[in-house]
Formats: sequence, structure tokens, C-alpha cells
Amino acid sequence: MLKLIAGWVLALNIGLFAPLPAASQDFVFGANQLSAQISQVVAPTSASVTVANRSPLDDATVASIQAGLVQALQSRGWRLGKPEASEAAIAITLGANFRNYVWTAEIAKGASHEIRILELAKSSAGRPPANDPIAISRYLLISSDLPLLDVTLPEGKIGEGAHLLALSSRAVQLFQLQSAQWRLLQTQSLGQTPLASRDPRGRIAPGQIGSFDAYLPGLHCTGNSSSTLTIGCRASDDPWPLTGDRQSLAFYAPNRNYFNGVLSSPNGQSGTVNAFFSAAVLSDRVIFTNLDGHASMVQGGRSTPIADRWGSDIAGIQSSCRADLVLATGAGDFQQFDSLSAYQVLNSQFRPVSDSMQFPGPVVSLKTSADHQQAIAIVATPSGRYEAYLLTAHCGT
Repeated sequence: MLKLIAGWVLALNIGLFAPLPAASQDFVFGANQLSAQISQVVAPTSASVTVANRSPLDDATVASIQAGLVQALQSRGWRLGKPEASEAAIAITLGANFRNYVWTAEIAKGASHEIRILELAKSSAGRPPANDPIAISRYLLISSDLPLLDVTLPEGKIGEGAHLLALSSRAVQLFQLQSAQWRLLQTQSLGQTPLASRDPRGRIAPGQIGSFDAYLPGLHCTGNSSSTLTIGCRASDDPWPLTGDRQSLAFYAPNRNYFNGVLSSPNGQSGTVNAFFSAAVLSDRVIFTNLDGHASMVQGGRSTPIADRWGSDIAGIQSSCRADLVLATGAGDFQQFDSLSAYQVLNSQFRPVSDSMQFPGPVVSLKTSADHQQAIAIVATPSGRYEAYLLTAHCGT
């Protein structure tokens, strides 16, 4: 959704952390991820830790997970001890459903009460084959106090030592994944102020050998993150990339919150469509969310309206078993938590092929990765923080 974000106040902040993109079971990585999320919402201090098992895991495995959680928390500065000598209490519950292990951490400190949920995909061993719909998994990349406009993974992957670039209206930040936690390395100011627009928007796209481009209303910035983070910006009306591979470009309307409908591409081809909020670029067609609240499909130069009611943010991705999936947010306003579903076209009609995934706030940006295998969503949470998620479509898992 493209909308102004209201300052919501909730007594309980709930953070969702969806299935990790791991093919095999890795409880050590899961313990590191959950401890990292706990440390993001509450600064490490003295705390007591309890672990309750509500899953089919045996006692030995639970003991190993508990030891891993304790070690991971201590490595992040938590001083663990008895409840009467602690400022905070961390209660962790190990649960499970058919597909995932579900770990819930409740962190109480004074009057505050935070919840983090991690879902760790089960190993497929021992599970019966199924012709299930597409399952969308999400991986929380970063959570920030800055109003995030976009993020990108320069190496195109997640792993120890990988980097992440985050774009806001004032700066670019460089993160590195260290011990399963994204750590801020550098921040560089843009040096110029983008044109004021109805809703802040921006795109950051990786290039070759650490280079990148950032696009904001009235600005085009170029930079490099290979050794030290550098960036320079100039006034520009250059077209923005609609996908991470920069093969589809569109001109953004300054002072507004949408693209004006003029399309371009690196090979010089161009065209014009109705003004739109976002686009899903598929192998043989492009889907646009129009300003009137409806979507349309352009194929072979012909535009066809789409009956489905979607939100204003969509992206096209590929999966290992189904090509040309459209990820679409739900229709709603900025005061609602957002949702996202996967759709596939069949005889010019789109049908849902996944369950609806809920987000802890409105989705303010959604784009396709450079390899078209994933999408990145930016979510504005009720607490005022912004979260960036990596979305992947899995087949029958």
C-alpha cells in the first residue's frame, strides 16, 4: 500500500518472523536468529530465561536448543540469572504446526511487553508428499527507526559476511551479516534532499563490483560499497528500475506517489500505459496497479482489466515449480495490518495459489529481486519502526 503512515500506539508490539529459508533443520541458526530479534526489541540487560516445550521434540533436543539460546543471548550482552536479580524476564515457548517449528519469545521489562515469533521450517524428511498450494516464507532482514524506502542485497544472497544496503530519504546504510545478525557498518548522507512527494518512495539497485544506484523523487544517486561506502547524488528525472535487474524502467512523477506511465528499457524500447503505483513484470506480460484502485494486464500491446481487488503493491517472482507468480498486497487503508498472497494467471484470469500472509503493519514497498526468485517488502509497524522482509515462494512445503 502507498499511504501515509499514522503514528499508531499499541501496548503490545508483536513481531513476526516467518519460516527461515533453510532446506534442513538448523536449530543453532534458529537460536541465533531468535536471540537477535529479542535483542533488537529490548536492549540486553540482566534477565531470567525459561523454556517451555509444546512441540514433539524430545528432551535431549530441547536441552540442546535451550543451551544454544542461552549462549546466543549471552553473546549479545544479556546477563542471565535468577528472576529476583533480573530487570527482564524472557519466556520462550517451543511449539510446532504441520510445516514449521514455532518459537515464541515473550520479553517483559517493567511495563513493556514484547513478543517475537520465529517459524523454522521442518525438514521434509518423513513428511508425506502433498500437492499443496504455494507457500510464501518471509525472512526478516532488518528493523529500523529510520523510515526505510528500500533495501537490496548486493551479493544477491544471505550468508555470513553478506551485505545489505538500506535507503532512506536522507541516507544510505551499509549492513553486514555477522553471527546471524545484521550489523550496521556505515552510514552516508545523500547530501541532497529529494523533492517532497505525497508518500516518500525510493529504489536502490545493485550494480557490478559493489556499485549501486539509488532513485528518489528528483534525485539519482550512484555509489559503491566494495571497500568503504560512498555515494553522490544529482538532480535528475531518470527512470527508476521496476525490478532489481533494471531491465524494466519507468518514469516516476515528482511531487506525487506514482509512476506517470512512461516506460523505458536499457535496449531503447519504450511505451506508455496508464499511470500506476507498482508493476509485476512476468515473462510475457506486465501487471500494473492503477490509480483507480484496479489492476490491468498488458500483453502483446493490449491492456486487459483484472477483476481481482488488490492493494497498490505487487511484484512478480518465479518459483521452482510455478513460473510467473504475482505477489499482491490486500486492499485496505493505512490503519490496517496488511496481507499478501500469491496469484497465478490461467486463461487470462488470476487465481490465488497461496494462503494470505499477514504483516504487522502496512506494506509500503514491494519489489522483485534481481534474479526474480524473491521479493523484498518494506513494512511500517505500529511502533513506528520499519521492517524489511525477504519473500520466497516454496512449492508444497
